[in-house]
Amino acid sequence: MTAQRPLALVTGGAGAIGSAIAAALVRDGWRVALADREAKALEAVAQKLGAINAPYHEALDVCDEESVRSFVSRVADDNRGLQGLATAAGGGPAFGPRALFWETGLDDWRLNVETHLVSVMVTCHAALPHLIKAGDGVILNLASGAGLRGGPPMSRQKYGEIYSLAKAGLIAFTQSIALEFAPRGVRANCIAPGRAENGRRPVADLTRMAVDEERREPGSSRMSPLGRFGRADDMGEAAAFLMSTRAGYITGSCVDVSGGVRLH
Repeated sequence: MTAQRPLALVTGGAGAIGSAIAAALVRDGWRVALADREAKALEAVAQKLGAINAPYHEALDVCDEESVRSFVSRVADDNRGLQGLATAAGGGPAFGPRALFWETGLDDWRLNVETHLVSVMVTCHAALPHLIKAGDGVILNLASGAGLRGGPPMSRQKYGEIYSLAKAGLIAFTQSIALEFAPRGVRANCIAPGRAENGRRPVADLTRMAVDEERREPGSSRMSPLGRFGRADDMGEAAAFLMSTRAGYITGSCVDVSGGVRLH
Protein backbone atom coordinates (compact mmCIF):
# COMPACT_ATOMS: atom_id res chain seq x y z
CA MET A 1 0.00 0.00 0.00
CA THR A 2 1.43 3.40 -1.01
CA ALA A 3 1.99 5.83 1.87
CA GLN A 4 -0.19 8.92 1.80
CA ARG A 5 1.61 12.07 0.76
CA PRO A 6 1.95 14.72 3.49
CA LEU A 7 -0.41 17.67 3.46
CA ALA A 8 0.48 21.32 4.07
CA LEU A 9 -1.87 24.26 4.54
CA VAL A 10 -0.72 27.34 2.58
CA THR A 11 -2.34 30.66 3.45
CA GLY A 12 -2.12 33.45 0.91
CA GLY A 13 -2.16 30.59 -1.57
CA ALA A 14 -3.50 32.73 -4.42
CA GLY A 15 -0.67 35.26 -4.19
CA ALA A 16 2.55 35.18 -6.18
CA ILE A 17 4.70 33.91 -3.31
CA GLY A 18 2.02 31.71 -1.73
CA SER A 19 1.28 29.95 -5.01
CA ALA A 20 5.02 29.53 -5.67
CA ILE A 21 5.41 27.90 -2.25
CA ALA A 22 2.48 25.59 -3.01
CA ALA A 23 3.94 24.63 -6.40
CA ALA A 24 7.37 23.89 -4.93
CA LEU A 25 5.81 21.76 -2.19
CA VAL A 26 3.76 19.79 -4.70
CA ARG A 27 6.87 19.15 -6.77
CA ASP A 28 8.58 17.85 -3.62
CA GLY A 29 5.82 15.36 -2.93
CA TRP A 30 3.40 17.29 -0.74
CA ARG A 31 -0.30 17.86 -1.22
CA VAL A 32 -1.59 21.32 -0.34
CA ALA A 33 -4.69 22.91 1.14
CA LEU A 34 -4.97 26.51 -0.03
CA ALA A 35 -6.57 29.48 1.71
CA ASP A 36 -6.87 33.04 0.45
CA ARG A 37 -9.47 35.78 0.50
CA GLU A 38 -9.35 36.14 -3.32
CA ALA A 39 -11.74 33.39 -4.39
CA LYS A 40 -11.30 33.62 -8.16
CA ALA A 41 -7.49 33.69 -8.03
CA LEU A 42 -7.50 30.85 -5.51
CA GLU A 43 -9.64 28.70 -7.79
CA ALA A 44 -7.21 29.33 -10.65
CA VAL A 45 -4.22 28.22 -8.55
CA ALA A 46 -6.04 25.12 -7.36
CA GLN A 47 -6.99 24.17 -10.92
CA LYS A 48 -3.42 24.69 -12.11
CA LEU A 49 -2.05 22.40 -9.40
CA GLY A 50 -4.78 19.82 -9.94
CA ALA A 51 -7.26 18.22 -7.56
CA ILE A 52 -4.88 15.40 -6.66
CA ASN A 53 -2.22 17.86 -5.53
CA ALA A 54 -4.53 20.56 -4.12
CA PRO A 55 -7.51 18.63 -2.75
CA TYR A 56 -8.71 21.50 -0.55
CA HIS A 57 -9.07 25.23 -1.14
CA GLU A 58 -11.25 27.80 0.55
CA ALA A 59 -11.72 31.55 0.29
CA LEU A 60 -11.49 32.99 3.79
CA ASP A 61 -10.05 35.80 5.87
CA VAL A 62 -7.04 34.42 7.77
CA CYS A 63 -7.66 36.96 10.54
CA ASP A 64 -11.04 35.35 11.23
CA GLU A 65 -10.32 32.80 13.95
CA GLU A 66 -13.51 30.78 13.50
CA SER A 67 -13.12 30.51 9.72
CA VAL A 68 -9.50 29.42 10.02
CA ARG A 69 -10.19 26.91 12.78
CA SER A 70 -13.12 25.41 10.86
CA PHE A 71 -11.08 25.00 7.67
CA VAL A 72 -8.05 23.54 9.47
CA SER A 73 -10.21 21.08 11.39
CA ARG A 74 -12.06 19.94 8.28
CA VAL A 75 -8.86 19.50 6.31
CA ALA A 76 -7.11 17.64 9.13
CA ASP A 77 -10.10 15.39 9.82
CA ASP A 78 -10.63 14.51 6.15
CA ASN A 79 -6.92 13.90 5.67
CA ARG A 80 -6.38 12.09 8.97
CA GLY A 81 -3.83 14.75 9.90
CA LEU A 82 -1.89 17.83 8.88
CA GLN A 83 1.88 17.79 8.47
CA GLY A 84 2.80 21.32 7.36
CA LEU A 85 1.82 24.98 7.49
CA ALA A 86 3.11 27.83 5.33
CA THR A 87 1.76 31.32 6.02
CA ALA A 88 2.11 33.72 3.10
CA ALA A 89 -0.94 35.95 3.46
CA GLY A 90 -0.43 39.71 3.51
CA GLY A 91 0.47 42.70 1.39
CA GLY A 92 -1.79 45.17 -0.38
CA PRO A 93 -3.25 47.99 1.74
CA ALA A 94 -1.93 46.24 4.86
CA PHE A 95 1.59 47.42 4.07
CA GLY A 96 0.42 50.73 5.54
CA PRO A 97 0.50 54.26 4.18
CA ARG A 98 3.58 55.86 2.68
CA ALA A 99 3.64 58.48 5.42
CA LEU A 100 5.73 59.65 8.34
CA PHE A 101 5.14 57.62 11.47
CA TRP A 102 3.33 60.40 13.36
CA GLU A 103 1.00 60.88 10.39
CA THR A 104 -0.30 57.30 10.71
CA GLY A 105 -3.22 56.27 12.90
CA LEU A 106 -4.39 53.28 14.90
CA ASP A 107 -6.44 51.99 11.97
CA ASP A 108 -3.21 51.71 9.96
CA TRP A 109 -1.57 49.85 12.83
CA ARG A 110 -4.45 47.48 13.35
CA LEU A 111 -4.76 46.52 9.68
CA ASN A 112 -1.02 45.93 9.33
CA VAL A 113 -0.52 44.01 12.55
CA GLU A 114 -3.67 41.91 12.09
CA THR A 115 -2.78 41.01 8.51
CA HIS A 116 0.92 40.25 8.99
CA LEU A 117 1.10 39.01 12.58
CA VAL A 118 -2.29 38.18 14.07
CA SER A 119 -3.19 36.08 11.00
CA VAL A 120 -0.10 33.94 11.58
CA MET A 121 -0.88 33.55 15.27
CA VAL A 122 -4.47 32.54 14.47
CA THR A 123 -3.38 29.98 11.88
CA CYS A 124 -0.62 28.48 14.06
CA HIS A 125 -3.07 28.32 16.97
CA ALA A 126 -5.45 26.23 14.88
CA ALA A 127 -2.80 24.07 13.19
CA LEU A 128 -0.37 23.29 16.01
CA PRO A 129 -2.37 20.50 17.70
CA HIS A 130 -2.52 18.67 14.38
CA LEU A 131 1.17 19.28 13.62
CA ILE A 132 2.11 17.93 17.05
CA LYS A 133 -0.03 14.85 16.47
CA ALA A 134 1.77 14.29 13.16
CA GLY A 135 5.02 13.88 15.09
CA ASP A 136 7.12 15.68 12.52
CA GLY A 137 5.10 18.81 11.75
CA VAL A 138 6.69 21.88 10.23
CA ILE A 139 5.82 25.58 10.06
CA LEU A 140 7.15 28.14 7.58
CA ASN A 141 6.22 31.79 8.10
CA LEU A 142 6.81 34.55 5.58
CA ALA A 143 8.69 37.30 7.37
CA SER A 144 10.52 40.23 5.77
CA GLY A 145 13.83 42.03 5.86
CA ALA A 146 11.83 44.83 7.46
CA GLY A 147 11.73 42.68 10.59
CA LEU A 148 15.51 42.33 10.70
CA ARG A 149 17.30 45.29 12.28
CA GLY A 150 14.50 47.58 11.08
CA GLY A 151 15.06 46.57 7.47
CA PRO A 152 17.67 47.77 4.97
CA PRO A 153 19.58 51.08 5.41
CA MET A 154 17.36 54.05 6.18
CA SER A 155 17.11 55.41 2.65
CA ARG A 156 15.79 52.03 1.50
CA GLN A 157 13.08 51.47 4.11
CA LYS A 158 11.32 54.76 4.66
CA TYR A 159 7.93 54.78 6.36
CA GLY A 160 8.39 51.19 7.51
CA GLU A 161 7.77 51.41 11.27
CA ILE A 162 4.41 49.64 11.38
CA TYR A 163 5.35 46.91 8.91
CA SER A 164 8.73 46.39 10.62
CA LEU A 165 7.02 45.98 13.98
CA ALA A 166 4.64 43.33 12.62
CA LYS A 167 7.37 41.34 10.86
CA ALA A 168 9.80 41.53 13.79
CA GLY A 169 7.00 40.23 16.00
CA LEU A 170 6.38 37.42 13.56
CA ILE A 171 10.05 36.38 13.67
CA ALA A 172 10.09 36.39 17.49
CA PHE A 173 6.81 34.47 17.58
CA THR A 174 8.19 31.83 15.20
CA GLN A 175 11.32 31.42 17.32
CA SER A 176 9.21 30.99 20.44
CA ILE A 177 7.11 28.33 18.71
CA ALA A 178 10.29 26.58 17.57
CA LEU A 179 11.71 26.51 21.10
CA GLU A 180 8.53 25.42 22.85
CA PHE A 181 7.44 22.72 20.44
CA ALA A 182 10.74 21.22 19.28
CA PRO A 183 10.49 18.53 22.00
CA ARG A 184 7.11 17.60 20.52
CA GLY A 185 8.47 17.16 17.01
CA VAL A 186 7.53 20.48 15.41
CA ARG A 187 10.01 22.68 13.55
CA ALA A 188 9.29 26.34 12.79
CA ASN A 189 11.26 28.73 10.57
CA CYS A 190 10.86 31.95 8.59
CA ILE A 191 12.13 33.28 5.32
CA ALA A 192 12.79 37.01 4.95
CA PRO A 193 12.50 38.14 1.32
CA GLY A 194 14.03 41.34 0.10
CA ARG A 195 12.25 43.24 -2.63
CA ALA A 196 10.60 40.51 -4.65
CA GLU A 197 7.82 40.17 -7.17
CA ASN A 198 4.30 39.91 -5.87
CA GLY A 199 0.77 40.02 -7.18
CA ARG A 200 0.93 43.77 -7.68
CA ARG A 201 4.43 44.12 -9.13
CA PRO A 202 6.24 41.64 -11.39
CA VAL A 203 10.04 41.72 -11.61
CA ALA A 204 9.96 43.97 -14.70
CA ASP A 205 8.06 46.63 -12.74
CA LEU A 206 10.50 46.38 -9.82
CA THR A 207 13.39 46.88 -12.20
CA ARG A 208 11.80 49.98 -13.71
CA MET A 209 11.15 51.31 -10.20
CA ALA A 210 14.80 50.74 -9.31
CA VAL A 211 15.99 52.79 -12.27
CA ASP A 212 13.75 55.69 -11.22
CA GLU A 213 14.82 55.40 -7.56
CA GLU A 214 18.50 55.42 -8.41
CA ARG A 215 17.99 58.47 -10.57
CA ARG A 216 16.38 60.33 -7.67
CA GLU A 217 18.56 58.96 -4.86
CA PRO A 218 21.67 56.84 -5.59
CA GLY A 219 21.77 53.68 -3.50
CA SER A 220 18.04 53.63 -2.79
CA SER A 221 16.86 50.89 -5.15
CA ARG A 222 17.45 47.82 -2.94
CA MET A 223 18.92 45.99 -5.94
CA SER A 224 20.63 42.72 -5.02
CA PRO A 225 24.40 42.36 -5.57
CA LEU A 226 23.34 39.48 -7.82
CA GLY A 227 21.97 42.09 -10.20
CA ARG A 228 18.27 41.23 -10.10
CA PHE A 229 15.24 41.29 -7.85
CA GLY A 230 13.73 38.23 -6.23
CA ARG A 231 11.27 36.04 -8.08
CA ALA A 232 8.36 34.32 -6.41
CA ASP A 233 10.01 31.02 -7.31
CA ASP A 234 13.08 32.00 -5.27
CA MET A 235 10.87 32.30 -2.20
CA GLY A 236 9.03 29.08 -3.02
CA GLU A 237 12.27 27.12 -3.25
CA ALA A 238 13.57 28.47 0.06
CA ALA A 239 10.28 27.69 1.79
CA ALA A 240 10.08 24.17 0.36
CA PHE A 241 13.64 23.44 1.48
CA LEU A 242 12.95 24.54 5.05
CA MET A 243 9.80 22.41 5.12
CA SER A 244 11.63 19.36 3.79
CA THR A 245 13.49 16.62 5.64
CA ARG A 246 16.68 18.06 4.15
CA ALA A 247 16.28 20.85 6.70
CA GLY A 248 15.44 18.45 9.51
CA TYR A 249 18.01 19.99 11.88
CA ILE A 250 17.00 23.60 11.22
CA THR A 251 14.47 25.26 13.49
CA GLY A 252 14.01 28.76 14.90
CA SER A 253 15.83 30.29 11.94
CA CYS A 254 14.96 33.29 9.81
CA VAL A 255 16.64 32.77 6.45
CA ASP A 256 17.50 35.90 4.48
CA VAL A 257 16.30 35.43 0.90
CA SER A 258 17.25 38.87 -0.44
CA GLY A 259 20.07 38.02 -2.83
CA GLY A 260 22.58 39.65 -0.49
CA VAL A 261 20.85 43.02 -0.12
CA ARG A 262 21.54 43.09 3.60
CA LEU A 263 25.26 42.55 3.11
CA HIS A 264 25.72 46.24 2.34
